[in-house]
Amino acid sequence: MALNINGTTGISGVDGSASAPALQGTDSNTGINFGSDTVNINTGGSTRATVDSSGNVGIAKTSPSTVLDVEGTIRRSNGAKYTDLVVDSNGSYIDASHFTQFRTNGASSLANAMRITSAGKFYVGTTNGAFSNDASQHSAIVNSTANEYTLSLRNTVDSSDGRTLLCACGKSTGGRLIFFERADGTTVGSITHNGSATAFNTSSDYRLKENVTAISDGITRLKTLKPSRFNFKVNKDTTVDGFLAHEVTAVPEAITGEKDAVDSDNNPVYQGIDQSKLVPLLTAALQEAIAKIETLETKVAALEAG
Repeated sequence: MALNINGTTGISGVDGSASAPALQGTDSNTGINFGSDTVNINTGGSTRATVDSSGNVGIAKTSPSTVLDVEGTIRRSNGAKYTDLVVDSNGSYIDASHFTQFRTNGASSLANAMRITSAGKFYVGTTNGAFSNDASQHSAIVNSTANEYTLSLRNTVDSSDGRTLLCACGKSTGGRLIFFERADGTTVGSITHNGSATAFNTSSDYRLKENVTAISDGITRLKTLKPSRFNFKVNKDTTVDGFLAHEVTAVPEAITGEKDAVDSDNNPVYQGIDQSKLVPLLTAALQEAIAKIETLETKVAALEAG
C-alpha cells in the first residue's frame, strides 16, 4: 500500500504490525501500528497497549472490554515504596484457580495486604485463612501488631436505631453464629441459637477437665459477696443490681483486670465481671442451705412426733 503524506490529514496508507510498526524510530520492531479502528503501541515486536473504536484502553490486552483493561500487576510507587494490585494470570477475569491480590511494600519486599479469591473469599493479612486453612473460612483478617484491634466496627448514628453488627445463619430453626477459638484453632466457646433464643456457650466438656472436687464451702464463700444497688456514671437515672468487681474475692476467675489499674498514659483500665461464673458457687451454697433445712425439718418432725 502506498504511503500518503498530506498536510491536512497527516500520514496514511500503512497499517504496519507489531513486529513492523507503521511509525517507528531506529528500532524496527518498536513503534505504533494501526488495525481496524484500533491503535496499538508495540515494543520488541509485541503489542503492549491498544486503543479500540470504543475508546477502551488495553494494557497487555489487545481486545480491551472496559475503559481500562489491564492484565498483570498495577503498581503505584513513591520512591522505594510501592503498592501493587495483582490480578493473577488471565487477568481480565478470575477463574477457579486465580485471585485478585493487593500488595504493599514498606521497604524492599512485597507483603500481601488483601486477597479476593475466585470463590469470593476475602482475606486481609493472610493468603490462606486465619489458621492456614481456607477450606473452613470464607473471610479472614490476620493482625500481628500488639495493642492494635484486628477489627473495629462503629456506627455513628446517635440514636437507639444504630446497628453495628448482624450475625445470621442459613437455618431458621437453629445454628452456630460465632465461634471463639484459641490460636491453634481449638474452639473454646460459641454463640448459637435455636430459632427463638440465643445461647452463649463456653467450654465445659468433662474431657477437658481434671482434679474435679465438690464445692464444700459454698455458704462460707457466698457470705463474702456484697451485692449492691448502684447506677453507672453515664446512666445516672438507671439503678441496677450487681457487684463491685474488686470486692468479688470468692470467685476470682469471674473478674478481669486489677483494682485501680491505669495504662501508660495514666488512663483508667477498668475491671470487668462475668457474673455467670458465680452460678456454681450460688448453686453449691443453695444446696448446702437446703441440706441444713432438710436436717432441721427432720429434727422438728421428730420432736413433734414425740
